[in-house]
Amino acid sequence: MMQLADIVRVLESIAPTERAEPWDNVGLLVGDPAREIDALLLAVDVTSAVIDEAIHQGAHLIVAYHPPIFAPLKRFVAGHPAFEAARHGIAIYSPHTALDVAAGGTNDVLADALGMTARRPLRESGVGRIGGVTGTARHLLERLKAGLALDTALVAGPLDRAVSTAAVCAGAGGELLSDALAARVELFVTGELRHHDALRAEANGLTVFALRHSESERCALPALEKRLLAELTGVRVERSREDHDPFVFA
Repeated sequence: MMQLADIVRVLESIAPTERAEPWDNVGLLVGDPAREIDALLLAVDVTSAVIDEAIHQGAHLIVAYHPPIFAPLKRFVAGHPAFEAARHGIAIYSPHTALDVAAGGTNDVLADALGMTARRPLRESGVGRIGGVTGTARHLLERLKAGLALDTALVAGPLDRAVSTAAVCAGAGGELLSDALAARVELFVTGELRHHDALRAEANGLTVFALRHSESERCALPALEKRLLAELTGVRVERSREDHDPFVFA
């Protein structure tokens, strides 16, 4: 068992919140720092199913990649995830973009799945990763799917090309498409991309893999779980079984 404030210090050592994007809302969003915690649940999103799971498991902390409080709230009423968590005495901590840029964080997990070497940030503020890879786009796609336990991915551009340089950006990576094009990479891996951005990438000879938004981020949870298990004392750490991508193929 550990005090919530001490768990927060460990989380911030893994993904320092000062490195999050200025528009983001990260850190402890719900909860009493003085509360003793003996179990926590890892998830991408705080949904009613995840809250019910936390209640059932006796986990009084949800570490959720996406912050359930993002824009300023004008009402804090029943049904909102933050209200429901507070009602049941469950704290919420969100690392979001701080985890993206952290060493061993979301973008490094994507880079690892590609076998990326000599990597560096795609944008100097720390966002994304760019580095060397080996193989065809098709080979790298299969490697990604196997490494991230994905059945499918959206692809724009050629699959049978040789790729020596790739870039990754978890989540909605459209903002970094220009960076990837300027860096002349052959492959750009992200979570989701707008239709016209995909056309732009294809027209410029860039192959794009869109893994789905939360699937490009959920892959970071096992690595975070492993680090928390190593650094927290007397706290049960589990990944949510109810947390899932809202989209399915039908």
